[in-house]
Amino acid sequence: MLNYAHPGLRARRALRGFAATMRISAVIHPADVPYVAVNVVFQLLQFGVLITIWRNLPQDQLGNTAFDVPALLTYTTVATAIGPLLNPQTSLSEHIANGTITVRMLWPMGIASQFASEMLGRILPVMLVTSGVVCGTALLLDVSLVGAGSLGLFAVSLLLGVAVGLMVDFCFALLTVRLANGIWFVITIRMACTTIVSGALIPFSLMPWHIGDVLQFLPFAAMASGPLLVYTQETGALGVIASQAAWALALGLGLMWWSKRLRDKVVGFGG
Repeated sequence: MLNYAHPGLRARRALRGFAATMRISAVIHPADVPYVAVNVVFQLLQFGVLITIWRNLPQDQLGNTAFDVPALLTYTTVATAIGPLLNPQTSLSEHIANGTITVRMLWPMGIASQFASEMLGRILPVMLVTSGVVCGTALLLDVSLVGAGSLGLFAVSLLLGVAVGLMVDFCFALLTVRLANGIWFVITIRMACTTIVSGALIPFSLMPWHIGDVLQFLPFAAMASGPLLVYTQETGALGVIASQAAWALALGLGLMWWSKRLRDKVVGFGG
């Protein structure tokens, strides 16, 4: 008889469950295809607008930044192509708000694994389509897809960025509990701040009044700005990755403490 208490077997079962949930979530219903197409079109329009702005940006405005125009164009291309990974959003808040978290807690997977695998399965097919369209358009516009940084370090930084992003998402979900089901308020705040303060849309060094000098120390910077800088810049990658790892550790410990504190309230929401 197999010993399912063995750590190796538990890990393999967890990975199989994670992969299976991703495959199920990756199925796109035919009725959703028009919405996916509209999303791709809007992403492409945003990409085109940003590329036009950066190409018409006076070179003297980039003098005190770490970017030249080609690096800035590559930064925007990668940010658009892998955008969903730079700002992970799960459905945990919605499940807490409507009480269906009760059922999810009975699944033979941890809550974090459930929602992370669902999110990845849901976004990857759409992201592949979007990235193909964006990268093809970038090549037509003579934008380089090759960054100055190391691909290996970029992969490490991206993994850490996704981990930090998921933890930030879980923090927003717990904030929903703390605010007594203020889900729409939380979602509005998140949508209003994460894209800008993460550096996914505008690099911190281009922001006025030295705002970026403050934002680079927030966990949102570890989600998007970190991986993008590692990919487009030749230096500073190890410092960025160390900062991301520190935020991942701090948020992980903070989430463990906060979730225990709010456990009774989660039960009151149906969990």
